[in-house]
Amino acid sequence: MRNEAQDNFDNVPTLRVSTRDDDDFDEVPHIRAGSARKAPRSPATGPLWALLGASFIALAGLGWWSFQQVTLMEQQLVATQESFARISEEAAGRLQAISGKVDASESSASTGSEALKLQIKQLQSSLVEQKQLQQGVAGQAGDLGKRLEQVLAQASEQQAATAKLQAELQAQLKAVNDELAVLKAAQVDGGKLDTQIKSLGSDIAALKKQGNPNAAIERLEQDLLVLRSEQDNRPAAPAASGASVAEFDAFRRQMSRSINTLQSQVQNLQQQINARP
Repeated sequence: MRNEAQDNFDNVPTLRVSTRDDDDFDEVPHIRAGSARKAPRSPATGPLWALLGASFIALAGLGWWSFQQVTLMEQQLVATQESFARISEEAAGRLQAISGKVDASESSASTGSEALKLQIKQLQSSLVEQKQLQQGVAGQAGDLGKRLEQVLAQASEQQAATAKLQAELQAQLKAVNDELAVLKAAQVDGGKLDTQIKSLGSDIAALKKQGNPNAAIERLEQDLLVLRSEQDNRPAAPAASGASVAEFDAFRRQMSRSINTLQSQVQNLQQQINARP
């Protein structure tokens, strides 16, 4: 509260009105200082109105800011909904694509599993065939082993027989060589006999020309007997001598025919001589 009793009014400025303001304002009676102190003063309402105005302005600003925030949130909500819808559509598309891929994978997996099962069955059947073939091959291998042993035994036997046959052939070859030597000697003797037969033939021809050929005929008969005895006493060639033996037999037959011819000629000549008077 103010202490009005102690106020000092000595230094209060005077208020003067100029003459030019007289027309504008009425005369105001001079108020004494004492009466002024006694008049009541009204309370100050300016700050209250200022506070109310500031509150109103703050409330309006808060409302406007709230409206802006609500609008912004609505826009953000709309954008979020649109984004969520777009994401949902993309997710649905991806889910459909994934579902298609899963279905394709399941179908391909089922197809692959069926193909794999078929391959497994084929492999099992081929494995059974291979086992059977292996068993057959094992049996054939055993048979081949036995046959091989038999062939080896036969080969050893044939080798021994071949060695024995080779020894026999060598012995026979040696015998054939010996027989060939004998045949060559016999051919030489046969040549001598041929010469003698030719000589006897010439003698017989000469006897035919003679008048009394008895002594010559007797001599020829003796020579023929000697030739026949030589031929008969000559050993026969063995059958293993081949072509040389055949040639020797042909030569002997020829010599026999020649001797028989000479004997017949001598007999004819003897008959002719005996028939003469």
